[in-house]
Formats: sequence, C-alpha cells, structure tokens
Amino acid sequence: MDKKEILEKNKQMNRNSLDEREQRVYSSSFGIGAVVVGILCLVFSVYKALHREPFYEFVTIITAYLCTTFLYQYKNIRKPFYLIAGIGTGLAAVFCTVMFILVHGL
Repeated sequence: MDKKEILEKNKQMNRNSLDEREQRVYSSSFGIGAVVVGILCLVFSVYKALHREPFYEFVTIITAYLCTTFLYQYKNIRKPFYLIAGIGTGLAAVFCTVMFILVHGL
C-alpha cells in the first residue's frame, strides 16, 4: 500500500467518528446539561422545602448522577478520592430512594 491508499482507508474508517473538536464539544455538552439539571433540582427542592413537602426525589437524581460520574472517573483515573466520593454519593442516592418510597408509600 502506498501513502495515498493508507490515507484514503483511514478517511473511510473515520468518516462516521467524531474528530477531536467534536468529541470535546460532545463531552462539554453533558457537563452543561448536568449543571442545568442540578439547578432545576435545587430550585424544585427549595420550593418543596419552603412548602414543607419532602423533596427526596430531587436529591436522589443529583446524588445518583454524581455517583455515576465519580465511579466513571475512578474507573479511568484510579484516584481513591473518586471511589470514596462515588460510594458516598451512591449511599446517599440509595438512602434518598428508600426515604422517597417510605414517604410516598410505594
């Protein structure tokens, strides 16, 4: 194979994949989306707290998101902080889920 054949084959293989810039934008979009979800959960939690209503469902959403994020970071980076944070937020998510079920009688 000559140089042109190799380049053409590489282009065909990468035609459906994202380039580095597209991957960065794709990754950033999830971070921005998570911030919006976090803000909305906070707003709804404050509203429900002011009306003396339980708001476990919103805390569950945030802690479950954080748990999966921390555990994914631990899987790829292997820093113990991420494992500890993942376990902690995972336990908080389970606790809030149980509380939600108990309060709403599901």
